[in-house]
Amino acid sequence: MLCALLLSSLFATAQTPVANRVKAVIRHLPREAAVVAKYTDNARHSLYYSLHNRLYRYDVLKNTNEDISFADEGYTSILATYLSPDGNFVFIAVDRGSLSNFYPDDGQVLWRIDSRTRKSLRIQSGFKVEKQKSCFVVRKAYRCLNPKALPQQQKWTARNHYYDLFGTVIFAKEEYPINIRTKH
Repeated sequence: MLCALLLSSLFATAQTPVANRVKAVIRHLPREAAVVAKYTDNARHSLYYSLHNRLYRYDVLKNTNEDISFADEGYTSILATYLSPDGNFVFIAVDRGSLSNFYPDDGQVLWRIDSRTRKSLRIQSGFKVEKQKSCFVVRKAYRCLNPKALPQQQKWTARNHYYDLFGTVIFAKEEYPINIRTKH
């Protein structure tokens, strides 16, 4: 009986060759790197990690490392990364900083990368991207109440846009006033 228990616990901790390679890559990542997602199945066999505000994918079978290009318009920093509940989608919230045309509208962007197809999708942009318990919220400038006023005197409203944890739109809430500081 004891022998059977030891054997079953030994097999339960045994890893596949792909999983062992992923673990080895993680051990050799720079200290500043952050693991985003590990895929040890035969279809994906890869590790996603962020380093110096870039997202990388390491293919453990091909032994190749690639910089994931997902933001066509560019960004200055990665704010946060998340996984969908089933682990198939990687979400990246980025800050566009000085690359933004109008920060309350496109200062932060939520992106989704499909781990199976490696295609990226821009979910939404706004001035604040955050993950709540059961959804993503993107706060976005909605309407200028006095468009003929000077930019520093304009009054704006915003809306919160809600997305489920797979990136599907749920709804947008009603407007609320926001303060926008413009650069002089």
